Amino acid sequence: MDGKSLIVILIMVSASASASAEVYKCADGKYQADPCDNQSELLDLSNVGSVVAPSRGYPESLTNETIDARQLDSAVNARDKKAEIAQYLRKQKIERDIRNLEKERKKAFKDRDDKIDQLRTTGKRANNNLAGATWQQSLAQEMTAVMQQGSTEVESIDRQISALRSELKQL
Repeated sequence: MDGKSLIVILIMVSASASASAEVYKCADGKYQADPCDNQSELLDLSNVGSVVAPSRGYPESLTNETIDARQLDSAVNARDKKAEIAQYLRKQKIERDIRNLEKERKKAFKDRDDKIDQLRTTGKRANNNLAGATWQQSLAQEMTAVMQQGSTEVESIDRQISALRSELKQL
């Protein structure tokens, strides 16, 4: 065992020893570490949790008003934390949706380009006659339709991305 491990173990042992301090209840209702008199009771604190809440600057004596203030403060903090978490999750979802739409946009461009390349390749087999010219004209019209369809799809995706980005800025 090296020196660092020994120091860590000694610190842990001393911390646990101080955490198990004795508490006595006196006849006048006060509590303290040392017995007040022969009638002082040693309290069993074995069932008390080991974690003590940090002080928030509240007065030592608890009244109904201070308890209400603590409960209100706790409720406000919990509500604020829930709202903060909900906003964070919404931002994450919007960013994920934007990434997915950008992928769809790239795919729409690729699909459009693939269809046009396929039509161009098909058009190269056309004969150099009237039937071939008619077929090439038909392919050109089909290419135009593919271009318009691709543009419409990309514009729709761009509008969705724009709406999500403006919502993200508002958060």
